[in-house]
Amino acid sequence: MGRETKIPEVFGRLVVEKRRTRLADLKEFPRYVLEYLINQFCPGDDFEAELGRVRRKLAENYASPADAPRILHELKQKRSLDLIARVEVRLETSEDKYWAQLAALNERHVHVDEGLVNKYPRLMGGMWGIAELTYDEAQVWKGKITPLLLSDFTPFQHGRIDISEFLEKRSQFTRDEWLALLVNTIGLNPEVLSFRQQLLTILRLVPMAERMVHLIELGPRETGKSYGYKNLSYYSYMLSGGRATPAALFVHGGTGKPGLVAQFDTLVFDEIANTEFKDPTATVSIFKDYMEYGNFSLGRFQVKGEASIVFIGNLDVLGNQPHEKYDHLFEPLPEELVDTALFERIHGFLPGWEMPKLTDKSFAEGYGFTLDYFAELLHLLRGSLLPTDPSTRYVLRNAKGRDVEAIHKVVRGLMKLLHPDGRATDEELAEYVAFAVEARQRVKDQLSVLAPGEYPKYTMEFEIAGKRTLVEPPERARRRSLRIPSEPQVGVVVGLAVGGDGAGSLQVIEVVAQKGNGALHRLGSMGKSMKESVKAAYEYVSHRRKSLQIVSELKGGYDLSVLALQGAIAKEGPSAGLAFAVGIVSALTHRKVRNDVAMTGEITLHGNILGIGGVAPKIAAARDAGARVVILPKENEREVRELPADVCRGVQLVFVEKAEEALKEVLV
Repeated sequence: MGRETKIPEVFGRLVVEKRRTRLADLKEFPRYVLEYLINQFCPGDDFEAELGRVRRKLAENYASPADAPRILHELKQKRSLDLIARVEVRLETSEDKYWAQLAALNERHVHVDEGLVNKYPRLMGGMWGIAELTYDEAQVWKGKITPLLLSDFTPFQHGRIDISEFLEKRSQFTRDEWLALLVNTIGLNPEVLSFRQQLLTILRLVPMAERMVHLIELGPRETGKSYGYKNLSYYSYMLSGGRATPAALFVHGGTGKPGLVAQFDTLVFDEIANTEFKDPTATVSIFKDYMEYGNFSLGRFQVKGEASIVFIGNLDVLGNQPHEKYDHLFEPLPEELVDTALFERIHGFLPGWEMPKLTDKSFAEGYGFTLDYFAELLHLLRGSLLPTDPSTRYVLRNAKGRDVEAIHKVVRGLMKLLHPDGRATDEELAEYVAFAVEARQRVKDQLSVLAPGEYPKYTMEFEIAGKRTLVEPPERARRRSLRIPSEPQVGVVVGLAVGGDGAGSLQVIEVVAQKGNGALHRLGSMGKSMKESVKAAYEYVSHRRKSLQIVSELKGGYDLSVLALQGAIAKEGPSAGLAFAVGIVSALTHRKVRNDVAMTGEITLHGNILGIGGVAPKIAAARDAGARVVILPKENEREVRELPADVCRGVQLVFVEKAEEALKEVLV
């Protein structure tokens, strides 16, 4: 029996041919709504005619804000209507009363019986379904006519799942057959994806199948990052850009109403670069507590949630790797989220750049679970335990602190999705552990770029059945190969730096000056001490403006933009101060900087050049990049003279105590 024949044979009406649900004229509806209706009204005898019934039902019963006046008029005339809509119920404690709201009708005060809320508790977070509304102008609440009543509700969701029956059905499929079924369920075509890409697609589902799993995925546009989450489950909530407030996310400071993390299984931030966080310092602080412990305090309220957090965003690529313009792979996130303690709480970083662009062939053709059934299945798996803990079958090596819990969580999620009975071979389990370790390793690699002192670079391994495997993310091969400029330029200076691995690297500084009001813009995800170094250089140049032959008042007449470009290393530390000062003077005097000179040194407000660390790898990096002259602090001269001759061979070393000495050497 072929897979496409076996699937409907085993699961019956729990599956649907996904090509039948891909209807361009109905894409405004959530997919689980559409699949529920198709499954109910299109048994397959005459699909086109049956689909016509679905279209008519949507045309007659779907409620949208544009139709609200007409529907309310019709409801008043007929006294009762069935509507396809999203209904959300809230409890007004000050009134000791439940109210239903239908956003499609712009109505917030719809009477609802408490028994209906007890029958469908998910109404408190919002559910799609068929709402039976009645109109009775005799209904008065606190002196106001409130004529609308939600008299009944039929949710678009599957009923109770028999886990034993589900496991028996799952046992009839091989792992690869089951993997393809899940990919089809999401709406993607497994035939055009490699095994690794299929596994990456399933990894996106782990936060829905395991409590408190926090992931990030960055990749090119149109690769299906949000497609796997959008409309897949009514237990998930997606924020697409816009403004996010602590009240909406966590708890309302006035009413104590729990936010989204307490209402849903998964909270997805789509277009994370375009998301604006109100009071970002407080929001990030709450995020860190919540992502670590699942509970948090805001004012006098304490709230506990179990929602997984997923960040999705766009990232440019070069070839099949993240673009070399990024110093670290968290760079596309909003600046207020760039916090190492927050990133440490992310369990896995998905390489979205490995997924292909969506084309007509990317979408599912074969059978997949109906999404109302699949949403309930994910929710059920989330609260269930595997027969045996998979972590007892493997040993992690060189995993530190939060690494262990992160890897265990992701492996459990993958096992629940692919082997809910726990029966994976050692080879299969090794594939999942390798994927989980890689996802976590990617997080730690970026932390080591952002803060090498706090997060030194290391590589994790795991062992299964005596076989030891070292895991390195493929993008580790990505290196930014900065070279010295091809010719002297205004405002372009070659600096030097040392990465977390101790290797030297070029650090190209670019400065642009334009008429303005004295603003100083520091670009390139600089760390705190580097920002202070830019400020020190700026104040030095402002103070010595006349002796440096700068004709205009700096703070009153110019805006400066200072950019630090660096190859795969953290942009941190004070040793670029001299280069910043040279770039600022060059930009303000329009004098070019020699392109064959590299420099390093910390600067003070009076232009003194202080010693730096990592002098040997910096000289080597300058030599290897083709620099002819290296300017160094006088304080480092003795140390340099004791270096092996090979380190300095081929370059002229110039030692300086004052910034003016360096300016005379490099300005054309």
